[in-house]
Amino acid sequence: MTSKKIIERLQQQDWYVECKTEHELALVLNSCLDSGLHWISGDKASFIPELMLNEIPVFIARDTICDKQGICWDNSECFQTDSSDCENITDWFFEELRK
Repeated sequence: MTSKKIIERLQQQDWYVECKTEHELALVLNSCLDSGLHWISGDKASFIPELMLNEIPVFIARDTICDKQGICWDNSECFQTDSSDCENITDWFFEELRK
């Protein structure tokens, strides 16, 4: 079960998490599902596009480009550029899950 602290952070805008394995991806998507977030396509966060599994590592993000309750993904480092307004919460997210 996802902690309230993680849910509250995921419900905010402008963050991304880098998923280096399928297991990490599943952890992030389960937390998004618990947070009431869905893909920008409208699909539940539990849905993993097959293409995504071929592109690991992937970045899961919620930014101003995504709709109000949506998350998106990318396989590039576009979220790690200086021009990105998204905060990298990867380390924080996985550390919180360990608590």
